[in-house]
Amino acid sequence: MAQDYALGHTDAEMRRLATQARLIDPITRRFFEAAGLKAGMRVLDVGSGAGDVAILVADIVGPGGEVLGTDVSAVAVKAAEERTKSAGLKQIEFRQGDPAAMAFGAPFDAVVGRYVLQFIPDPHTALEKIALHVKPGGIVVFHELDWGGARSSPLVPTYELVCNWISRTIEAAGARTRLGTGLAPVFEAAGLPPPSLRLESVLASGPAAIDVVHLVTDLVATLMPSMEQFGVATKDEIGHADLVGRIMAEIGTVGTLIGRAEVGAWTVRAG
Repeated sequence: MAQDYALGHTDAEMRRLATQARLIDPITRRFFEAAGLKAGMRVLDVGSGAGDVAILVADIVGPGGEVLGTDVSAVAVKAAEERTKSAGLKQIEFRQGDPAAMAFGAPFDAVVGRYVLQFIPDPHTALEKIALHVKPGGIVVFHELDWGGARSSPLVPTYELVCNWISRTIEAAGARTRLGTGLAPVFEAAGLPPPSLRLESVLASGPAAIDVVHLVTDLVATLMPSMEQFGVATKDEIGHADLVGRIMAEIGTVGTLIGRAEVGAWTVRAG
């Protein structure tokens, strides 16, 4: 399963992920609660990153539950441990490693992940192995993206151009940008029952669209070296210093931005 995270694990990227969580966590929570996560559960979080999903799950399962987060990056695990320790969340633990190849002892009530399968070369094989950590009747739920859903109305040219740059760069790095709407066949190829599916998106208009703008421009900052490396766009073409201002000027008072599609898929392990 293990593959270098295409967006890296720098301090700046960890901060970007925390900002992203503020906007996206409510969507993830709805997916997880619809899947059946509840108080007292023992949950495995795959690809924990800075710990945002583990913290969200800890709030759902409460002090009587347990959350074990995993990540292949030592930098990410350290950042997540520091955050949860400072927050006093004693029911969360983190381990470095590939969960598809790790042993955990007792099976979990659920396994969760956000924005992780898209970075795995063979997601259905990884999911098949990860699902073995869940007890029969346990929950498997993942939240992934489809960048094809990002658009504007009326047209905001720079926003759509930036979304195109992001998609092309992530794909050039070997990840998938449209896995969200392809989760059903991934689940079934992993030997799991057909999943329930739900799609949401962040949508905002006029000056209130600033958060959606930052969601993409912060990602551009992270990806800029890769954009140049893969020939997607040059630093001068990107013009990151005034990118937010240019997009907001094009939005004006009536432009509406639709963010990438946020897709949840969940099922119950047979047994």
